[in-house]
Amino acid sequence: MNIKPAKPELRVVAKESAVKQTTSDSIGLNINDLINALPFYVIILDANHNIIETNEAVFGQLGMKREDILGKYCPAVIHGMNQPFKGCPLEQAVETNQSVERELQDEKSKRWVRSIVYPIKSPGRDGKKLFLHIVMDITERKRAEEQLQTSHEQLRSLSAHLESVREEEKKKIARDLHDEASQLLASLNVHLEAAIETLPEGSTKTKKLLESSQAISLRILDELHKLIYDLRPALLDELGLVPAISSLADSHLTVSGVKVKFSTTGKIRRLQPSLETTLFRVIQETFNNIVKHAHAKNVLLIMAFRKDRVNIRIKDDGAGFDIKQADSSKNSLKGLGLLGIKERINLIGGSMIINSSPGCGTEIKLEIPLIDEENDG
Repeated sequence: MNIKPAKPELRVVAKESAVKQTTSDSIGLNINDLINALPFYVIILDANHNIIETNEAVFGQLGMKREDILGKYCPAVIHGMNQPFKGCPLEQAVETNQSVERELQDEKSKRWVRSIVYPIKSPGRDGKKLFLHIVMDITERKRAEEQLQTSHEQLRSLSAHLESVREEEKKKIARDLHDEASQLLASLNVHLEAAIETLPEGSTKTKKLLESSQAISLRILDELHKLIYDLRPALLDELGLVPAISSLADSHLTVSGVKVKFSTTGKIRRLQPSLETTLFRVIQETFNNIVKHAHAKNVLLIMAFRKDRVNIRIKDDGAGFDIKQADSSKNSLKGLGLLGIKERINLIGGSMIINSSPGCGTEIKLEIPLIDEENDG
């Protein structure tokens, strides 16, 4: 697409005006004066791309005289081409007799234009069908959009990296707690048991103190195991997402008196480690919300494994909530929980739909694409 060398950066064709010099009695302005005030190209064409009329922006920006433009082949005048510009909407507008709008890029200058063609109802003086062509330069807008998209991608990449670092740190802390603190508490319990067995007859008070200490150590050990599981469940690394979620349902919901119906469809398989971790954290946060806020009695959890995606549905019969209010409440724990879930799902390119209302429970639907199937197990 060749554009006039004098102004190679300008490809903007503007709205077509009426050929006749018409005056509006209500405002006392000439229509041509209004069209000529427009800074972009306004061209009237016939169905064969021949220029019938233009506004002054065309002459000024191309640096050409009026007689060098009128009656000439538009692609040749504007782009230096002997054939229609690729993607020009005039062809479709002629065929359909409907307005057509497109955003196009000139491969030579790399500039973007918004090109619009409108069929004119009244024919020209020779009876030919005429079309109004408007082209506006939108290069700066496109560049701003590209920069914004790049910034979003960089932020997404940074967020994914930070999430990976956090998970690795959690894994390290969980491993250290298991290998050190957990083992020490287990050893303490064994020593307390041995001390109790070696007490002489009649040491009732001492025995009660040791038994109380042993019970406390067992409670601490139990709480530590829960903390280790929350930090990084071993089942997730060893057996995969489904067993880890099943165990999570027992440890978070069942022990709280919530009945859980968990089922899967499709071929269960291992997913990428980062994806399994993200889905586990999302479901973990959802379970936490159910226990803390929903006060539900029943929870339905369905995981559907497809060839190119995983669908997850979580539905409870709890208190429900106002979605708009939760989204807008920056200081709401529920709002922050939903925000965290949305951010995790966005990081893996997934989508989330939430259906809820006060007193009617909550349903969350997740769809996660599986991009790299070869590494999905």
